[in-house]
Amino acid sequence: MATVTTIDVTTLLGSSDFPVNVNDVYSLIETICVQNIRGVKSSNRIEDAFYDYVVENGTVIEEAIVKMAEKQTFVKTGNPNLSPKDPTLAVKYFNNWETAQFQTTIRRNDIRKIIADKGTGIDEVVSAILDTLNQGEGYNDYKAMRDIIKNASVGFSATQLFGDKHAKGIKGLIYAMREAYNALKATNFIGLDDQVSFEQATPVEDIRIAISESVLNLMDVVELANVFNLSKEELFGKLVVIPFDADYDKFKVLVYDRKALGRGTRLYEYSQDVIGKGLYTNHYLTVERCYFYNGLFKCLAIDAQEAVEAGEASVLEDNTYYTVTATLTHCTSDNDATKVLAKKSYDATLTAASGYTMEGATITALTMGGVDISSSAYDDGVISIPRVTGNIVITISAASV
Repeated sequence: MATVTTIDVTTLLGSSDFPVNVNDVYSLIETICVQNIRGVKSSNRIEDAFYDYVVENGTVIEEAIVKMAEKQTFVKTGNPNLSPKDPTLAVKYFNNWETAQFQTTIRRNDIRKIIADKGTGIDEVVSAILDTLNQGEGYNDYKAMRDIIKNASVGFSATQLFGDKHAKGIKGLIYAMREAYNALKATNFIGLDDQVSFEQATPVEDIRIAISESVLNLMDVVELANVFNLSKEELFGKLVVIPFDADYDKFKVLVYDRKALGRGTRLYEYSQDVIGKGLYTNHYLTVERCYFYNGLFKCLAIDAQEAVEAGEASVLEDNTYYTVTATLTHCTSDNDATKVLAKKSYDATLTAASGYTMEGATITALTMGGVDISSSAYDDGVISIPRVTGNIVITISAASV
């Protein structure tokens, strides 16, 4: 077996140095698989949440941007300076590939045993089972992309725009999003990696806004579109809406250049093993991808927590609960709740202990909010309160037989 030269794999943030690696089979240097050299305003493509790199050969993704030409002094007379003025480039490399495999087994003979003569056929069941490979890989892909967006190191804080101020309410958040959008459009350093020492502007068609579904629900979409001077259709073309997800930070809004988030796909292959002896087939979907944040392109993160909490407070309120204090003698209740939601019902059935009966029971107290409700809420061991509006106190003693 060939000797392998081990190096550090590029991190989520990539590397400015070319990672040299020796293939573990052929003892040859693994080479660049994708190379992009871009002018600052080079892309006019409309893309989704991530910029996709489809890889056929090589192992390293290279991204480079070219600094715009600077103003020079015009020399009308005398000897002009004919020395070369080579362009300045900033470069990032990525090779943090991860391979994942998804497997499922098809037993056609056993499928025949569980389906009826009429209805779902064998092939339909097989297709549904095989589809779990795509479903599983798709969810895994979503989680990886979600984690890039939510990662605290992705995106530069919008304090570059607002200093120590934060968005005040949902209207303030919409304003902050528009300011970030404008900052990406303009030529400046805002939202760039510290290694990028020259200004750039992001083409409008490349700007995306990642926002959680929960936060978007607090906004008037028409107002949002008007603030951005876009139609609703154009606006939704720029929004990357993260669905409800307990593992996502809903208070984070990301305004970014599409090229700042990358996903490389080097392998996406289906394969199978036929096991004749056991009458089953194993099916595999093998995927090799890398996900990364590319600091060569602009990205701004807005902390929307205070704005969202203010927005939620304007449409939601805390639940009100009332206590239930039950003191029962020689009987038990089928409802052991100690609190009940305001304006909901409370019901309980009391069962007398051996040698006792609920008929003729002593009701010392059955009150709600300090008001006696025994005549309307109690009947032969059954307590029924259709609408709770205060703390409930129950003190009842079963009668001896």
